[in-house]
Amino acid sequence: MPRVSVIARTYSKTLFLASKNSNSIDKVSEELELFRKNFSNDFANELKNPVISKYDGVKIINEVTARFKLGKLTSNFFAAIVKNRRLNLFPEIHEEFNRLVLEYKKILEVEVLSTININVENIKELLEKSYPDKKILIKQTLSPKILGGLQIRIGSKIIDASLKNQIEQIKKECLSAIN
Repeated sequence: MPRVSVIARTYSKTLFLASKNSNSIDKVSEELELFRKNFSNDFANELKNPVISKYDGVKIINEVTARFKLGKLTSNFFAAIVKNRRLNLFPEIHEEFNRLVLEYKKILEVEVLSTININVENIKELLEKSYPDKKILIKQTLSPKILGGLQIRIGSKIIDASLKNQIEQIKKECLSAIN
């Protein structure tokens, strides 16, 4: 997970609290995802351009949010970040907002990397025992780079049982035995 700036964290926390207070977390989350799918750094940089006044930038983003049929809370949020020339932080804000939503809903996101499709139910059962208060959401990714075995990512923690990692360990042991 990339680092999120303090400014992006503040914006996402503010939006999260506002959406929580208005019981619209899921709606705002869906609207942010819709915006993310259509987001362009070039567009964000254009709106940050000092030649475009803050007023015109807000007018443009209001037209965009109206086209996407975003709710009042989300539209006002975008107007605020454009007014403050922070739309370029949207990817970070979106990522942090999603993290806050998962934390609030007590969902633990787990990524399982393997070279072939595997049944992740056993992994899910083990994790449910380790994290009884969390709902486990497993995302499986196929990656030929690990050569075999699997890697399990839980937040910033990685359990590496990949063939690539085992080969690297043997290589280190052999090199240390030679020296």
